[in-house]
Amino acid sequence: MLTIRHIRHWYEPRLQHAVFLDGLFAGMVGKDGCLRLDAPHGSYALRVQFGGRVPLGKSGKSLDVSVSSTKQVQVPKSGDVECVFHDRERLWNVLFDIDLIVWMVSLFVQMPPLYEVISNAFFAVWLVRLVLIRKRYYRIMIK
Repeated sequence: MLTIRHIRHWYEPRLQHAVFLDGLFAGMVGKDGCLRLDAPHGSYALRVQFGGRVPLGKSGKSLDVSVSSTKQVQVPKSGDVECVFHDRERLWNVLFDIDLIVWMVSLFVQMPPLYEVISNAFFAVWLVRLVLIRKRYYRIMIK
């Protein structure tokens, strides 16, 4: 038995994640944050993915906007394997929360122009980082 569990904080949304074993779709980690698979013993490339492809016009081309991670998992003949995953965005989530609060305050209080520059630069750095790590976005641990 292979169990895949998503660890998240109370404030994080309960989004569904696709699970692939050796590139084949195996199921969805639902809103309860858990997926149980009856996989035969062997070695599998476990991939957890959120998002998909966005079509670009009528040409049939699309842009991949998913984030994912892959880890090799050994399923024994007897016994269970539990894989736990979470995103690598903990620090960025805290920084975005602070920035969001300051932005709300700026609706009522005049903020210096430097705040706008810092906030936009922070967003640009986060976006570049997300593009660079999008295939290693989740941390998968085997228990």
